[in-house]
Amino acid sequence: MLGLNLLPGFTNPLNIDNGLYKSLLELATAKIKMPNFSIRSAKNIGILEFSETYYRNLINLVGKLFINEIISLNDFIFHSLGSMNIADATYIKREGKKIHGAKKIKNYVNGVYETLQDVLFIVNRIYGLVFITDFRIINHNKKHLTKPEEIEGMIKSGEFKNTWFIFDGGLKSKLILEEARKTATKVVTRLGSNFVVVCFGIKIRKEDTLSNKKPIERTIGGKKYIIYQIKRCVWGKVVGNLFLVKGEGYDDFIPLFTTSLKSKPETIIIKYKERAQIEQTNKELKSDLNVEGNYYRKKESNHGYIFLVSLVHNIIQHIRLYFGNIKEMSFKDILNAVSMYLLWKTPPECVFEISEIVKDLSMDAEFS
Repeated sequence: MLGLNLLPGFTNPLNIDNGLYKSLLELATAKIKMPNFSIRSAKNIGILEFSETYYRNLINLVGKLFINEIISLNDFIFHSLGSMNIADATYIKREGKKIHGAKKIKNYVNGVYETLQDVLFIVNRIYGLVFITDFRIINHNKKHLTKPEEIEGMIKSGEFKNTWFIFDGGLKSKLILEEARKTATKVVTRLGSNFVVVCFGIKIRKEDTLSNKKPIERTIGGKKYIIYQIKRCVWGKVVGNLFLVKGEGYDDFIPLFTTSLKSKPETIIIKYKERAQIEQTNKELKSDLNVEGNYYRKKESNHGYIFLVSLVHNIIQHIRLYFGNIKEMSFKDILNAVSMYLLWKTPPECVFEISEIVKDLSMDAEFS
């Protein structure tokens, strides 16, 4: 098993059965050894010592514990959480029938309908690295909460109190901002290009701002930005500052709205630019950790598998955090290096079987 307990802080943080905790880390270890593994193939090549049914039942149990809020991804993050939370939803491809939370949705890039599952991920930046702290599977029907409603609930709980919370305009909801003001959460979001804000009783649109306001220029990270400011305006029922921002090399302005009235435009631009980090996380989950390789039909198993993949993502980030000399390596390179190391230290049973077969052949071969 991966020596996770050798990493500082990787001890059982939960008041749950130690056997379950150990089994969960064993399952995460198998996932790291072979990032694109399925339970069946991992069992066949000798990575898993337990039965396929055992691990399927374990994934189901983990999903139940997560849904009932008995365990969370935060329980496996052993640092003070950073002050920067980012939310974004991504579509995950699915195959098969009756996959929980999946439905046929048109892909406008290639013009065909695909079976997709909408998952909302929440990440937190800690010492410059992104950790997944929560996720929600979005069901597109009247019985389940929408993405804005999920975010409203998390903000209302005080989970993001006194921190920055960044989300894209695709998740915009005036209720999100209302809850953010109540809980002292500093929100940054992008409004639609046809926005309307109110300032001293006067409705202001994009064209009004560009024609009546004087722009300012700022240099951030070596690039120049043209900024139009509308301070203490109202969007919905929330007072905030609006910044129309156009970066060097871009043709149009992006309207950024924030509930943080004292923040400078440079701060808001930097915070919003960091939203790109979650896009990279989504790519790592899909291409490197094969989060799309889950075809569980049941709600609990579906949640359990995504929890497992998120846990593995965070384990790799922990490794990057503790070993500074590899921090600049890509996520994929570190995952592959750890995978090869684990396969070398604890190779699958099939390796020994092949070794015994080859030893019986009349050939000059060495095995280390």
